[in-house]
Amino acid sequence: MNEPYLIALKGERVVLRDKKLSDAADDYKWRLDEELTRLDAAPPLKLSYREYMLFYREEIDYPSPGRRRFGIDTVDGKHIGNCMYYDIDLRGGQTEMGIMLGDRDYWSKGYGSDAVRTLLDYIFMHTPISRVYLHTLDWNIRAHKSFQKAGFVPIKNVRRDSYNFLQMEILKEWWQEQKNNVKGKQASEPTRPSPKARS
Repeated sequence: MNEPYLIALKGERVVLRDKKLSDAADDYKWRLDEELTRLDAAPPLKLSYREYMLFYREEIDYPSPGRRRFGIDTVDGKHIGNCMYYDIDLRGGQTEMGIMLGDRDYWSKGYGSDAVRTLLDYIFMHTPISRVYLHTLDWNIRAHKSFQKAGFVPIKNVRRDSYNFLQMEILKEWWQEQKNNVKGKQASEPTRPSPKARS
């Protein structure tokens, strides 16, 4: 049975929608996958499915106010991954973004970049946030290119929890410039201040 959800954000290739309980089987499988968890800088899950479901149901029923989670579906309704924004700082006008495409059949085909652009559209159009940043592993060149296609620029290297990350960011003014300059085409990188000036 289809479960109702509150938000459906449509991109060119994907639809972002609120997480639902029926996502659990996919999410559990992806959390056990060693390659996927390595890309996410996390160890594989050790919980049984029954234990996992206890936490999963609680997250669905009582979502944290400090983050917003979405499932990533293809336009025909196949669940292929997840994305979210979290550590929401409304006073500072910024938040961190994360994304994971669990279905390898959709890697390197523009689905990840489209999901990121679709989520950015929602954040910048419907929240007071003016800066979105993320951390991606420094060796994950495929992810770097995907985020750059969506408008992010590299800022600095960060060491966190024994992992080396590249921090990237996009400001609302850059996103707006892309929207103004490119209509119906993939956004090209706008003119921006040097990231060296940012700390």
